[in-house]
Amino acid sequence: MKKKKRIITIAILDTIVINILTIVSNASDIKVEHINSSFAISPFMGIVQLILFIIGVLLPIISIIQFIYAKSRVIMKEKSELQDDSQIQLLKENADRKKKKILISFIIGIILWSITGMLQITRSFKPIIYIYPEEDNTEVTVTLSNPDRITCSYPEYNDGWQVIADKDGTIRQYGKDREYYSLYWEGLIHAKEMKDGFVVKGEDTAEFLEEKLAILGLTDKEAEEFIIYWLPKLEGNKYNLIRFLSMEELNEEMELKVSPEPETLIRIQMQYKPLASYQEIPEQKLTPVERKGFTVVEWGGSRAY
Repeated sequence: MKKKKRIITIAILDTIVINILTIVSNASDIKVEHINSSFAISPFMGIVQLILFIIGVLLPIISIIQFIYAKSRVIMKEKSELQDDSQIQLLKENADRKKKKILISFIIGIILWSITGMLQITRSFKPIIYIYPEEDNTEVTVTLSNPDRITCSYPEYNDGWQVIADKDGTIRQYGKDREYYSLYWEGLIHAKEMKDGFVVKGEDTAEFLEEKLAILGLTDKEAEEFIIYWLPKLEGNKYNLIRFLSMEELNEEMELKVSPEPETLIRIQMQYKPLASYQEIPEQKLTPVERKGFTVVEWGGSRAY
């Protein structure tokens, strides 16, 4: 009974510790990103995930081996010429405890595996939304599919943004005497598998982004804002693995709904991971975007661990 309590206690402590690590990592990520030495966190979180996964796999295996060993001792003792009923009973009780431990270890393993999934949650930094209607004074409603994941917004999101937009991109909120050039939000999303992408030297970041953002449909002014924000976080790394999320992946995490529906919707979410050395990876194929009619543009980014 004491052993069972000890195992359950360890599982609870593991869960608490890893949740604390996740919170500390996310908090540290903000500070570290700003001083451009974020590479230090990535290996740490990777090691934590690996350790948790290994423990989650090994616990059930070890429990099964212990049960088989305990059961074999019972069988051997029962076949022995020198039988001791009290000792056999103790061995049977020990085998039963080992059998129950298998179930507990599987539960702990599932908890640890789920925690490794939790550590894949990252923050989507500075998605901003530009609105370019074909007529001035156009009423537009913008909503996001998972508002509970939003950590910050400006103007305040509430139940969505109800705004008036002009052809030049100027945005006004109902009842407020203030103009905006974009709508801003940040929130939590899941990091996606980096199955393809681009490995870019830190010093080549600006040139790379100028080329790719033009393909993806950003104007020079929009691309400049994107680069100004992300360049300090990327150029100090030796290499960066960069991938742009597909529209399907973005919609799975945070679908952007605009009414009236725009003729052109551009969503750019750059996911990056600092690298200490060059790695071979299949190059991501980007589809050129042509802007037509009422256009809405969103760009942002996140860090993969």
